[in-house]
Amino acid sequence: MKIGEIIKQNPWWKHGKSFTGYDRHLSKVKKELIYFERRGFETSKENIYVIRGCRQTGKTTYLKKWVEKLVGNGFDSKLILYLSLDFFTSRKEMRSAINYFMDINREAESLYILLDELTSIKDWNLELKYLWDSGVTKRAVIVATGSSGAALRRKGELLPGRGLEGNEYYLKPLSFREFVLQTVDYMRNHVKTKEFYNALGHLKFNLEKVSINLKWNLNEILKVINTVIPFKKELEYLFRIYLVTGGFPGIINNHLRKKFAGEKELVDFTLAEMFVRNVLGDIVKQGRQEAFARQMLREIIEKYGTRYTFSKLARDIEISHATTIDYLELLKDSFILTILHAFDFNKQKPKFKGGKKIYFQDPFIFHALKSFLTGIDINEVITETLEDEESLSKIVEGIVNSHLVLTQETPVMRETPTFLWFYYNTSNREIDNIMKVDKSFLGIETKYKGRVKSRDILKIPQIKKYIVLSKEDIEFKGDTLVVPTETFLVLLTKSNHNL
Repeated sequence: MKIGEIIKQNPWWKHGKSFTGYDRHLSKVKKELIYFERRGFETSKENIYVIRGCRQTGKTTYLKKWVEKLVGNGFDSKLILYLSLDFFTSRKEMRSAINYFMDINREAESLYILLDELTSIKDWNLELKYLWDSGVTKRAVIVATGSSGAALRRKGELLPGRGLEGNEYYLKPLSFREFVLQTVDYMRNHVKTKEFYNALGHLKFNLEKVSINLKWNLNEILKVINTVIPFKKELEYLFRIYLVTGGFPGIINNHLRKKFAGEKELVDFTLAEMFVRNVLGDIVKQGRQEAFARQMLREIIEKYGTRYTFSKLARDIEISHATTIDYLELLKDSFILTILHAFDFNKQKPKFKGGKKIYFQDPFIFHALKSFLTGIDINEVITETLEDEESLSKIVEGIVNSHLVLTQETPVMRETPTFLWFYYNTSNREIDNIMKVDKSFLGIETKYKGRVKSRDILKIPQIKKYIVLSKEDIEFKGDTLVVPTETFLVLLTKSNHNL
């Protein structure tokens, strides 16, 4: 690795606090309509920290903002090393760059080493092992990011006792709550009426003070929901935008710029193309075939929101059962899909061999991949999806599912199959989500269409508490609470390991 390239990637060595004007990523952020803040976490030496998340969620910007904060707080800028490993070709180059940094800072007792897109390097886990075993972590905090969750997970398991335990985090698309809280101020400056302007301000003021915990009883949940119900129309407006952009910061900024400039186009198709290229590129990097991935994604879109077995999926795309599972696991670990298993209350465990439901982790992922696989312009895909009640209800069902995952998941120790499932009985009636909360079960049903009554859903003896997510209705009767979907979602908070 040429020294000039290392220096180029670390402009704070030369410019100190003023480096933000010379850094490509932070310069771009300054031009965006909104910079979306993410949660931080505490670090210490003798640990290695890993941030997992799909591309375009802002991992690089997160690291650069971390540098900005460190330097702004008086930390010596020359003691921070950032490496974008997309530009490296081997472990040898990576090790040489780190050794150079350690050599020029022999006397320093506190260093930061930030490794971006770590999974670009083959056998990266051996380099982290080397950094630990050689004593680098005694002087340096090491933070690594990666878009290939599959590679991070599988090879991360080969690093026991190297300070990784409990130090893995997710950086996923923004939740609806984050989207609302961080777009409201921009929206207020562009709405046309004073009433809407004031309502959005009051919504933010109230929302910052409240959230719900799914461990609570339904009375407590309803009490908090009633504090934001007066803003239902404003939340509907914001949710409609979220259905277009999902939680990807760049897509949100692009859409809002077009929306308030009066443009008819919803999003720039090049952003969708960039996302698709990244997804396919990561699949190929993991040694899989793009053609198989295309077939699988096409079938998942056609079957979206329905129940089917892995065997059925394998037959429909004419590949082996084992290959199907392999590709599904890869897409799941790469933050493209969520695989939901049915729950067997008799055996008190998931039915790993039964029917499954497969969702995309964000609505924009659905839009982008459907556009790519059908050849239809992404703006037409979005419009058609949002105007068709059945398609829209399935997209919302997927959003609810991904938000429920966000509330509890922790890398390795508490992943989706340990607390979230769905249920179906012998008559093929379903409950969309079964969630384990402490030692009890909560049933959550999404009915984003028409009128909804508490009696409309399947009930079983093992579940004592139900929440039905409607489009308009609100009702509380016995063991069932019916509430508008966007009102429920905006009150959900994320687990500590979701940034």
